[in-house]
Amino acid sequence: MNMGGEKVKIKKYILPVLAVILIISIFIFSLLAERTKDVTVSDFAMGSPVNVTVYGEKNGDEHCNSAIKRIKFIDNSYLSHTVSSSAVYTLNEKKTLISDMWFADYLKNCVELSKESESFTLFSGEFKDLWKIENGGYVPTDDEIAKVLDSHKNASLSIDSNSISLNGGKLDLGALGKGTACDEAIKILQKRNVSNALVTVGGTVGAIGSPDGVDSYSIGIRNPFGSQIEYFAILNVTDCFVSTSGDYEKYFECDGVRYSHIFDAKTARPIQSDITAVTVVADNGTLSDFLSTVIFIEGVEKGFEIADEFDAEILIVKKDKSVLVSENLNDKLTIRDNNFSVSVIE
Repeated sequence: MNMGGEKVKIKKYILPVLAVILIISIFIFSLLAERTKDVTVSDFAMGSPVNVTVYGEKNGDEHCNSAIKRIKFIDNSYLSHTVSSSAVYTLNEKKTLISDMWFADYLKNCVELSKESESFTLFSGEFKDLWKIENGGYVPTDDEIAKVLDSHKNASLSIDSNSISLNGGKLDLGALGKGTACDEAIKILQKRNVSNALVTVGGTVGAIGSPDGVDSYSIGIRNPFGSQIEYFAILNVTDCFVSTSGDYEKYFECDGVRYSHIFDAKTARPIQSDITAVTVVADNGTLSDFLSTVIFIEGVEKGFEIADEFDAEILIVKKDKSVLVSENLNDKLTIRDNNFSVSVIE
């Protein structure tokens, strides 16, 4: 009888222990499941779709929303040319601005970058207004173009520690802004100790780390001759920024001619060339965004020289569907559409 009693006691102890173990196991499993959850939050900012994906992190929603909040803050507080609270809008309207250090330093960097090409300008706002790029399109007369060029030729910024002045022209940072927003979003994620994330703002992508189980992200390169969801190539990259500029993004057509949103500062006319898209891979978003525009303007030969100067890698798509790619980038490139032919530029 005593032996039987011992067995009953053992069973009484075992059942509660097993229950505790089960509860602990469920708790640990739920924590692991929460930690390895991939989260994507989508929004709209800077006139473009915005997507932030965080891989394998606890509180993924909070991380994503913090990044998107920063993107919207940068746009509404600094870069937008249509939001009345932004620094760019205020400069264009009032010609002077009491600024914080962030914007002053940022503008100084933009000015330095703009010196790379005489055909690039930070003051293309008047050009876009004249050609009504965002309002259906209009082909101006030579006299109208000459008048805008005369207004633009002496445009400049005066920047000191706490004030900025716009001297002529109309400031437009669209060629760098989405890349800058990506930079700032990635910084927010890194401050929150996020190791693996992908941020997309319009045509610029910022990548840190990689998804679980693979060593890089697969970034689709849009087919310039197809729909918005068609990709002719894939880039496998990590810890970098990828920007694409093309004449298929914002444009209008008149008498069989396509007029895009990318202007030559020397002529105040949209660029007409045999290039239809430029993709740049660089170590920061402001640079990749800027270079994709400048290289589109400057063309193939000068474009590859500029890329080398900034240690960037580039891919140029021409209107005949030929693709020119940097040697180092070619190893990361997979062509999905055989209608495109690839040449590697060493």
